[in-house]
Amino acid sequence: MNLAKEFAAAGPGCAVANGLLNCFETTKVKLQLHNHAKPVYDTPTTRGVMMQIAREEGIVRGLMTPGLSASLTRSMLYGSYRVGLYSTTKEWLSGDGKDNLSHRMLSGMFTGGLGSMISCPLDVVRTRMQADAGVVRNGKYVTGLKKGDAVRYRGMISAFLTIFKEEGLKKGLYRGASVTVLRASLLNGAQLASYDTLKRSLNWNEGPALHFFCGFASGVIAQTA
Repeated sequence: MNLAKEFAAAGPGCAVANGLLNCFETTKVKLQLHNHAKPVYDTPTTRGVMMQIAREEGIVRGLMTPGLSASLTRSMLYGSYRVGLYSTTKEWLSGDGKDNLSHRMLSGMFTGGLGSMISCPLDVVRTRMQADAGVVRNGKYVTGLKKGDAVRYRGMISAFLTIFKEEGLKKGLYRGASVTVLRASLLNGAQLASYDTLKRSLNWNEGPALHFFCGFASGVIAQTA
């Protein structure tokens, strides 16, 4: 029952966080795929791209909703495994319930890698949808990275089926899976282990301040480790 509760709490929690920050994910994808030889954005910086997208496509349509359905579905699935399975895996590794840093790190790496492997197709679908996003007129994009090209995907299911049909599993839906899983394993191991350790080390009362500080600090540690 505890495992079910952890899954139920972790999935929606991660989905809410990712949904609120989807505008930054969209901007990141646009910047990473921006071709400086054929520039689409006048100022290829985070602020510049976000401002131009907001001006040409709108804040909601251009920044907040591209790939949102795939992002929320992926977050529900990935979050449930990477966070929801963490405590159970850690208890199994420690055996006697007295876990140490290595148990925490290994547990985070395992659950992060597993969650990433399962949700990898949704990661690909989300990225494709965000890369393609733009204003459409007469079946073609008039803004964004795919300006002038015909619309490829009508939604999450359409993108999933089209990629599978045209590119298959290994070269399509699971493209880059080895790097994605490795990154998720290392990132999740560092994040959850540091969060768990910080929370135990700080002599603070249980509450939002403790969780926020440990979450923020562990995020910084994971991204810079």
